[in-house]
Amino acid sequence: MTREQIYTEQLQALGIYEPAFDPEIKQLAILERRKTRAEKAWSATAPPGGKPSFLDPHYQVIVQLEDRILHHREKLGLTPMALRRLRGVAGSDAPTAQTEISARLDRLLDRAGEWETPTALLQVLPGGGTDG
Repeated sequence: MTREQIYTEQLQALGIYEPAFDPEIKQLAILERRKTRAEKAWSATAPPGGKPSFLDPHYQVIVQLEDRILHHREKLGLTPMALRRLRGVAGSDAPTAQTEISARLDRLLDRAGEWETPTALLQVLPGGGTDG
């Protein structure tokens, strides 16, 4: 089974496959084959009994290909976030980290408003009723 067939089956299983995706699927498969070749070339640079260097130019190519592969996987909906976006629920159901933090702060402020502030504390706070 080819990579293209695997991706087509995955997209069909997710219910989002369209024939218009075929060029994108083909490009993703090409990038993955290039990455496999780059990894083999990088491994071949290892000294006997050692590991290949992360400073080797082959490694930089691998990293760049990984970024491009992720980009293409996201375009196809093959990551959880991309799948939600393609299905039209781009996070409307799931709160973002920022909204969750804001909600927690709001709850804390509400609770703090329920507490009685001792009069002695108000007198020492700036603008709390003292002249100095």
